[in-house]
Amino acid sequence: HGLVVRRSVAEAPADINVTTNSSFVLAEHRTFRKDPLNAFNRYAGGWNISEVHYWASVGYTAYPLFVVALLWFVLFFLLMLGICCHHCCCGHKGYSYSRIAYALSLILLILFTCAAIAGSVVLYVGQGKFHASTTTTLDFVVDQADFTVENLRNLSDSLSAAKKVDIGQFLLPPNVMGEINEIQAKLNTSATDLSTRTSENSVKIQKLLNQVRLALIIIAAVMLLLAFIGFLLSILGLEFLVNILVVVGWILVTGTFILCGVFLLLHKYV
Repeated sequence: HGLVVRRSVAEAPADINVTTNSSFVLAEHRTFRKDPLNAFNRYAGGWNISEVHYWASVGYTAYPLFVVALLWFVLFFLLMLGICCHHCCCGHKGYSYSRIAYALSLILLILFTCAAIAGSVVLYVGQGKFHASTTTTLDFVVDQADFTVENLRNLSDSLSAAKKVDIGQFLLPPNVMGEINEIQAKLNTSATDLSTRTSENSVKIQKLLNQVRLALIIIAAVMLLLAFIGFLLSILGLEFLVNILVVVGWILVTGTFILCGVFLLLHKYV
């Protein structure tokens, strides 16, 4: 029953197909992703971390976020460059605006500020869900590894007890005893190695996840703070400081898209 519960937590694949070479294809339909290393054909080889095409298909799932980050960075840079050239060529002239123009500007400012606040909240909530899901999956993997180690050690103990069993008055031949000892040594070595590697890798992965999560939380908080500061500076008409905040926000948004892509890759990896 415990094994069934643990498998349900990680959403085990619905079916396992057996190929002609007697190897198992795990979650063939869940890994049906485009493979950039194979002319963008669909990869359906299942969960196989030793397959380079599997990693290519995993990495391809996060490419939209990196593309958006690049487009945002380039287009916003070109926009700011165009505004700077306009000010340099045409000079800064004083304009008089009507009350309607001021009212519309204020409304748009409030709407954009609310949008920035909503984006920060969505970013914070989203990274929390991703982190919880990834941590749950990581805990499942560690739990399964511990379960396997326990079974290996139990099997080793069973073999140790089997050596002491005599059938009538006959003991096991020395060559059989030697083979059992060799198997015991391999089982104990495998159990220790699996336990050690699982512990080390889980710590490293969890540390990396926590670092990315902290970076996203900090960015969300900074963007929220900049939204309020920018709103106040815009109301006060401090154009130079507002422009500085615009540049900072431009860089932060680019970094946010990149971190989201990295977080998605980590989520897929785990």
